[in-house]
Amino acid sequence: MRRLLWLLLAAALGVLVASLVAAQPGYVLLAWGDWRVEIRSLLVALLLAVGVFLVLHWLLGSAARARQALWRRAVLRRLRRRDQSERDLAGGVLAVLEGHYAQAEKLLQRSRRAAAAPVLQALALAHLARLRGETARREREFAAARAAAPQAKRAIACLQAQAQIDAGDTTSAALTLKGAAEESSPRLLELEVRLARARQDWQAMQDLLPRLRRAGVIDAARAATEEAAIAGARLASSEVPDLLWPQLSRRLRRDGAVRLAYALALRRAGQLDAAQDQLGELLRDEWGAAAVEAFGGHSGADPERHLAQAEGWLAAHPDDPALLLAAGRLARRARRFAKAQTYLESSLRLSPNPLGHLELAQLLDEIGDRSAAADHYRAGLRLAVAPAAASPGTPPLALTVATPTADDRGQLLPREA
Repeated sequence: MRRLLWLLLAAALGVLVASLVAAQPGYVLLAWGDWRVEIRSLLVALLLAVGVFLVLHWLLGSAARARQALWRRAVLRRLRRRDQSERDLAGGVLAVLEGHYAQAEKLLQRSRRAAAAPVLQALALAHLARLRGETARREREFAAARAAAPQAKRAIACLQAQAQIDAGDTTSAALTLKGAAEESSPRLLELEVRLARARQDWQAMQDLLPRLRRAGVIDAARAATEEAAIAGARLASSEVPDLLWPQLSRRLRRDGAVRLAYALALRRAGQLDAAQDQLGELLRDEWGAAAVEAFGGHSGADPERHLAQAEGWLAAHPDDPALLLAAGRLARRARRFAKAQTYLESSLRLSPNPLGHLELAQLLDEIGDRSAAADHYRAGLRLAVAPAAASPGTPPLALTVATPTADDRGQLLPREA
């Protein structure tokens, strides 16, 4: 409707102009240097002007349409390249997951030609280099990822530190985490814990626990568990555990796992009697299969006393296979062979396991029953190579016997006639 009104207005204006020009035709003179062009009809001049305007309008419109067509073609080309890049990136990632590393390398490199997000290509190639063990290439790709996306510095640092820790490069991982320390995050804290554990830096792990709690990574119960585990690791790596023990908090010195770690550390330091006494106190306060097994592993200088302790516990735990095994091992060290055989056989009836069969086989060898010993060697070997055949509730035991200490070796030697 609006267009029709404009056409009517234009027609009326044209009629008005035509009538005016018909009444007074006039003329138009164009001069340029020595050239003169005179148009004696104003109407003709107006028509020429309109014609020139229309030609110029058509030329400008054609140029604009041509430029727009070229722009559309370029945009379509870029979109096709980007789509192809995304398909190559997806194919490269899938090839990495499937283990086709050569194909993954080709696809990921090709996807870089029109990458909408080059950081993704760089991280995918860094992961591929990590899987192939190409350390220098991995670090270059992580640097390219940081250059492509500076705002993702923290996320890239997390991935880089994780790759370095997995590769055992704890020095580079420490530098990476130090560079991102000002942008601390829960993930970075977890990686700092992993790094400290890999470097066995127990003091650093201890210092990280409050930060982990404040960041909400762990709760109070988990923090207490981790603190006990750290204390156990410190004791295990200490050459003088009896000096480290008083430095622990009272709460940790009452923890069963820490007390067990202290006893085992004393044993490794050669303080066998102190270790046995510590295990005895632990079992009086808190009964546990791990402590029972450790108590039966060595006898110290007085195997008779420790055997009596184990037999006293049997009154309260008569059907405990771990305690029966420990009593059998202690009785063997005390050269009470009949008792040892009874205890070991009772333990095996309740819970067959490789260590029990091995102990009984060695005992039968000592008393000269070679045939029965061979049967138990074979039974223990079958359980060791097929742990599923053992009782479901019994944790698998190693098919080894603790190396006898000097005092134990003397008691295991046959007495002279």
